Amino acid sequence: MRLEPLKVLSTQEAEKIHKASLRILENTGFSVASAEALDAFEAGGATVDREKHLVKIPAAITEKALKTAPKRFMLYNRDGSEAFMIGNRVPRCASGHNAVFVIDETSKVRRESRVEDVEQFSYISDVLDSIDIVGVPLMPQDVMPQATLIHAVKALLENTVKPLFYSTESRAVNAAIMDLVRCVTGNDDLSEKPMAISQLSPTSPLSWTNEAAEAVIDTCRAGVPLTILPEPMSGISAPYSVAGLLTMHNTEVLCGIVLAQTVRPGTPVIYGSSWTTCDMRTMGPQIGSPETDILRIAGCQMADFYGIPSHTTAPNSDSNAHDEQNALERSLSSICAIGAGNDIVMNSGMFATGLTISLEQLVIDDEINGMINRIMRGIEVEDDDIAVECIDEVGPGGDFMMEDHTLERLYEGEFYQSSLSIALSYEKWIGQGAPEAHNHAAAAVKKILSVPNPNKLEGEAVTKMEAVIRAFEEAARS
Repeated sequence: MRLEPLKVLSTQEAEKIHKASLRILENTGFSVASAEALDAFEAGGATVDREKHLVKIPAAITEKALKTAPKRFMLYNRDGSEAFMIGNRVPRCASGHNAVFVIDETSKVRRESRVEDVEQFSYISDVLDSIDIVGVPLMPQDVMPQATLIHAVKALLENTVKPLFYSTESRAVNAAIMDLVRCVTGNDDLSEKPMAISQLSPTSPLSWTNEAAEAVIDTCRAGVPLTILPEPMSGISAPYSVAGLLTMHNTEVLCGIVLAQTVRPGTPVIYGSSWTTCDMRTMGPQIGSPETDILRIAGCQMADFYGIPSHTTAPNSDSNAHDEQNALERSLSSICAIGAGNDIVMNSGMFATGLTISLEQLVIDDEINGMINRIMRGIEVEDDDIAVECIDEVGPGGDFMMEDHTLERLYEGEFYQSSLSIALSYEKWIGQGAPEAHNHAAAAVKKILSVPNPNKLEGEAVTKMEAVIRAFEEAARS
């Protein structure tokens, strides 16, 4: 049987977090800088103080919004074919997300990112089996700063057929990206066959900026699936307790759901979670701590409690190198994220507390994702799997190497076949030059990039995307 999902909250504890969040929304309220969003909240039944830009949401309004949010939705590929369902608690691993630097394999030096890096990252993501969704890996630094995310999404759309995931804090950038997707899909109605998910974030504690709130409104009106992703930090923008951090986060997700469902009831909304704790000794953020791993499980449970899809981040690490700390933190965060059953698990390829990516790390993370998914699949225990007849036939002292039962299953995925792990005797390992997993990952990157991308997008769609970017940059200059 498949392994049971990991849990850290009882039903009663989830209910307690929910009631605390309802109380905060109704009594403490939310600061909302956008007049347009204030109008939407007020139209939906919330109490609005326009002078203070304060919104208070009655519990009944929040409960109503949760009822109109879909439990699941279909995500599509670039060509319009069905990719997979989001919301059925089958974890889908995503590469990304929004780093700035690249570790160059040749020089071993961290450098600023370029559009070319995004193109290579998205092509490799397209090839890898355990990457299901392609997120923006980098904010390329060789283009106009205001348009960096738009150039990155264009690079993704040109180099992968898989569904996309992007995030921004700008209404104008969000609108331009939706136009890029229209150029590629040919659909003006982005709700028809959604191939991209937009992530937007409130500002902790309990605030929506003008740009983010209005981007939520535009996204919902367009029918694009939306991840609400608060990022409170313990002791800084949330209480210095794990339960307090969870409560703050949950409250902010609920506020985003209310806004989304008020603007367009039935908008697909994802319970997003990107947990950050704070080392109060250094005041540094941590995304690879044990507490963030616990919360990856708790966030999925709260999404289950509300009956909506869930998103979290992993593999995560605060290490700046491909070292033991990186491997340890990445493995633990992914086990918790996938083991809990989160629908989207994002950040493959990224490390250094979200600042850096490497193509080799992406390949290694694909391996981590595949191994954990195999663990979660568990053991199939049908009669043919138990193989009593085969054991009887071989008998004492025999071997199973040439048995039909063995040969029939060699390529059926019963045993995970690693492409990176090294299981050689010491002598053979030395004889091969003492390779490490990172060396194999580098070789895999080189092999993929040596072949032209068969899914490279060309023609009219690219011309249209270039026109969208030119228009955005001209407006930004004026």
